[in-house]
Amino acid sequence: MIRITIADEVTLNQGVTPEEGQPISERIHSGIRSGIPVVLDFARMQLITTAFLNVVIGTLYKDFSSEELKKLLSFENLTDGIALRIKRVTDNAKLFYENPEQFQQNVDSAIYGKD
Repeated sequence: MIRITIADEVTLNQGVTPEEGQPISERIHSGIRSGIPVVLDFARMQLITTAFLNVVIGTLYKDFSSEELKKLLSFENLTDGIALRIKRVTDNAKLFYENPEQFQQNVDSAIYGKD
């Protein structure tokens, strides 16, 4: 098992930028690709942004199925706020990687009124 304590990997117990999330994402990808369970521990985290979680967790859906991730990825010490952000990121990632072109069209339509 691989245990990643997020607070040990980021500055000031805050996961803010996508760049901070990239090394964590690479460790998760490596473990899951090898069939090793990965535990993400959010103890001591004071701030987590969606941009950070998109890199750490959202990008996993590009390479792995929901079933693989349910089997090999788990979380500990989640606050309600972090859990909600993770849910939002995973829901959006599933939609995006299922059909990236359609997802972008929907975003453009919602933001710019383009059809």
